[in-house]
Amino acid sequence: MLQTFRLILKTVRYVGWSLFWLLIWDIIVTAYYMLFLDSRVSFPLMPLTLVGSALVVLISFRNSSAYNRWWEARTLWGAMTNNSRSFAREVLTLVDDPDGLNPVKATLLRRQVAYTRSLAAQLRGEECPTEVATLIPAEEYERRSQTNNFANNVLQGSAALLAGEYRAGRLDSIGFMRLESTMVELSNCQGGLERIANTPLPYPYAYFPGLFISLFCMIVPIGLVDSLGWFTPLASTVAGFMLLVIERIGADLQSPFQKSEHQIQTDALCANIQKNLDAMLRDAARRGARARVAS
Repeated sequence: MLQTFRLILKTVRYVGWSLFWLLIWDIIVTAYYMLFLDSRVSFPLMPLTLVGSALVVLISFRNSSAYNRWWEARTLWGAMTNNSRSFAREVLTLVDDPDGLNPVKATLLRRQVAYTRSLAAQLRGEECPTEVATLIPAEEYERRSQTNNFANNVLQGSAALLAGEYRAGRLDSIGFMRLESTMVELSNCQGGLERIANTPLPYPYAYFPGLFISLFCMIVPIGLVDSLGWFTPLASTVAGFMLLVIERIGADLQSPFQKSEHQIQTDALCANIQKNLDAMLRDAARRGARARVAS
């Protein structure tokens, strides 16, 4: 019972002040009709039913489009996680270790973490986080304000390091091509995420549902008060509450990287990538140490 009450309270808070003002409006309409309107006016329910049906169809289309955007963003971040692990595994296995663990491996894994964190900030429209400064050279971090796509620059720097390893003979052509293919996959994921972040839903999908729901919620008590009387605020507010929740969910889902109840938790995903890559690097170092002892 307590858990149910907490869930209801959380949902009410999610809707916010819109629900409060809706309740006030319903009470005003009901009180005026019951106390001050001498000749009771009967409003037909058929127009209200037709408008409500059309509104549900419009909201369904908008929320379906918004959810598709949200799910595609989450899928692309999942692919980013998988490709980051693949990149780390290929770096650790394909780049040669002439004298112990090649230090460029740790550098490339740190750069991959910096890449994902800077990309997450870009998608939210925020400044590059300060923790990125601990993962890449200071002079490179200082150049972040000189580009409109710092995450891509970080990835390009990693490609340059791999090219250097190839020219030095510590990475063969097949391994270099394999790593390049993985970096292409990372770029494709980034392009898809940027497309979602930089392309909002069309204006009618984004704003008309909220406008029409507001108008509909104002009309509902006028149509119900003749038949429900003093119970109108209860029925009208509950119906409006459900519509407001659905509208708020769609509004949040259409911008999956902005702060909301349903935003993609990119910081948690980046932290998970960092933990995975750190663990892979430690395992590679331990295996290298055992191999050197055995030899």
